[in-house]
Amino acid sequence: MKTSNTILTLVLAVTLAVAACGCIGPDDPDTPEIPDTPVPAVPTPTDTPVPTTSAPQSIADLLPRDDLPGTFELRAIIDENTSGIDVTADALSIVSGNLSIGEIHAAQGIYTFKDGLYDVYITIAECNDSVNAANAVENYKNRPAFEKPPSGAVSRFGSVTFNGHEATEVRMKPQGGGVRYGYVWSSGNYVYVLEPGTDDRQASLQLAQRVGDGGAIISEA
Repeated sequence: MKTSNTILTLVLAVTLAVAACGCIGPDDPDTPEIPDTPVPAVPTPTDTPVPTTSAPQSIADLLPRDDLPGTFELRAIIDENTSGIDVTADALSIVSGNLSIGEIHAAQGIYTFKDGLYDVYITIAECNDSVNAANAVENYKNRPAFEKPPSGAVSRFGSVTFNGHEATEVRMKPQGGGVRYGYVWSSGNYVYVLEPGTDDRQASLQLAQRVGDGGAIISEA
């Protein structure tokens, strides 16, 4: 009898153990447990500056367009992209000479003065270096047309300073007209030619002053 009670007690203990294992098992043995996945922190958006690039300055950008002195008006700008006109060949025709100037690129502005009574041309040529630009100035001054003074009382060249550089004033006197004034100078790799086109010296000088980097300081020698 004692042995039967012992066996019964063991059976009961095993039954309780099996029941306990069934209670702590997963609800659905076919569904694996999904571990907790850490949620990554969302970065705070910040304004990232967008780099800006400015277009390189073209030669034509050095020609004056607005706030022109006197009655000057811009009629046209010609550059190497202008169809049907070889502006580089035109520039070479006035700055080529005995001194080497190398390869150049050019642009030209055409201006009217006094309601079209005068046409004034500004030619800008970019050379490979400042030496070639200075040579271009000398070639222009040594043109055959400038060998003799425009008249007995007027010398061919004068000297002025504006925008921090020296320029040569060029004087011409057509038959039956007054003296006309132009300017030629170089700055860095560039040579600038404002051809004599009007007898208004002050307006011509102010127009030359607005070419390139502009400025307002003018002195004369």
